[in-house]
Order: sequence, then C-alpha cells, then structure tokens
Amino acid sequence: DCTVNFCENDLASGFLQKYKINVPEGQNAANCEGCSITMELIFEGEAWLSIAFSEDGKMIGSEAVIGIPGSIPQKYMLGGYDVSTIQLMPEEQQTLTDASITTTNGQTIMKFTKLMSEPGEIEILFGDNEFLWAHGSDATLAYHGNNRAAFILDLAAVGVAIGEEGATNPTDPPVEVEDNRGNVPNAIQGLGGGQDCTVNFCDNELTTGFLQKYRINVPDGQDPETCDGCTIDMELIYDGEAWVSIGFSLNGRMIGSEAVIGIPGSTTLKYNLNGYTDNLVQPMPQE
Repeated sequence: DCTVNFCENDLASGFLQKYKINVPEGQNAANCEGCSITMELIFEGEAWLSIAFSEDGKMIGSEAVIGIPGSIPQKYMLGGYDVSTIQLMPEEQQTLTDASITTTNGQTIMKFTKLMSEPGEIEILFGDNEFLWAHGSDATLAYHGNNRAAFILDLAAVGVAIGEEGATNPTDPPVEVEDNRGNVPNAIQGLGGGQDCTVNFCDNELTTGFLQKYRINVPDGQDPETCDGCTIDMELIYDGEAWVSIGFSLNGRMIGSEAVIGIPGSTTLKYNLNGYTDNLVQPMPQE
C-alpha cells in the first residue's frame, strides 16, 4: 500500500524511484482534495536529477522537478531541448515541501513532496501517469544525452508500481518510451547521423545494459520514403537472462500497442498488449 509505505520503481540501472501518496484524513484516494506525493530519487553517481510530468510522453511542454547538487530542487517548465529553454516556474508555483538533494558516498538523492493537483499545472492522477526521468553526467545542468526515458506509472491501485525490481513476466517491468522524437531527424541516418542504416546496423542504447541494433531493408526499385515491402531487422542485446520486448505504439502507451516478445526457450512472437496483466498480453493469430 503506497499510502502507507514507500513503493519502488527501478527507472534504470542505478536509478531508483521511491514514492508514497499522502491522503489527508477524511479523504480517499479516488476523489482526493489535498493529496500529495512524496518522491525520492536515488542515483548511483553524482549528477543533477529530474522527474517530469507530461500529458503526451514528450519532453517539450512537460513540467519537471529538477535537483542540482548544491541547490534546492525546484519546479521547471520544459520549453525545449536546449538548457536555455528550461525555465524556472514563478515563485508562487514553487510549492514543493521537504525538498532536498544531497550527494553521499557516491550517491545522489533527491527528495520532495508535491501536491498532486495544482492550478494551471499537469495533474498527477490516480491512474496512468506519463512521467519522464533524466539525469546528467555531473552536477552541472546540461544536455542529458541518452540518460533519459519516458515511462507510464499507474497509481490507480495506489500500491502497485509497474516495474518493481525482480519482475519475471512481460507485464511487470516499467512501461518505458525511449523518446528520440526531436533528436533523430531521420531513422535511416541512425542516432548519430551520417550512418546509413539501410547498409549497416545502427545502434540505439535503450538503457544501461540494453542495446537495440537495427537495419532497414529496402527492396530494389523502392525508396525509404514511399517503400512497398520495406522491412526492419532488429537485434536486442540485454546484459542478463530475461525475456525482452520491443513494442510499437501510436501514442506512447502500453495498452493498445503491439509488441514482439522473446521468452528464452520459446519462439519469438507478435503480441497485442491489451492491459497490464498476463492474460491481456495475447499472441496475435497464427496468420
């Protein structure tokens, strides 16, 4: 029960999110006035940390709490990808309580409590929430590189975190959306640009220890822009022994997406993702 104890969500290797929902006396989680969420981000390293709240899973237009070692975590508007477009919210919107960021024994720990519903801000819901995490390579706020991802956290059950450590089936891990939109002008050029992914495999580091390699196959007489019969070869390389999955979505959400899931000891198949429980992850028909 995340209203009593802190729940945990493993954002990435070495980056842990802990959270607890605070329900005032006389209120209930389903229809709560004055509910707040206490968060703690624990990073193995010394760097700035961020957690953002989004309506569409994209960085631009989101609202974030950013903690920079040596200062107090504050609320920001994310207006773009450049640091100059990351704007501090007005003083009257700086409503965080118990906010701190410390570096101890090689760890960076950010803590804060935030009201879940605030005027003119993105509401944190008792249901699916589109969050984004990011961290820097040091304590100076700068471009995060690949150290970021979008994910969906379901607070509907108020106690069930999608992606608790030790997950063993395809519905347990965090629902993450690797947000390369705005950073990759053309997938055929590869993530670094200049590499032709129709000739060689291009690499995309999904997270620490999880690599995606892909190549686009264009039939003779076709071009990538309007291609009939184009295919994509993918290779997912994970440093560990586990099932792996890549999903294809129209809106960045798990439900309604289609996925290729590989489970060791069985054949890799295509699935429809109709929900968060095992029985709603259904293999597509044989044809």
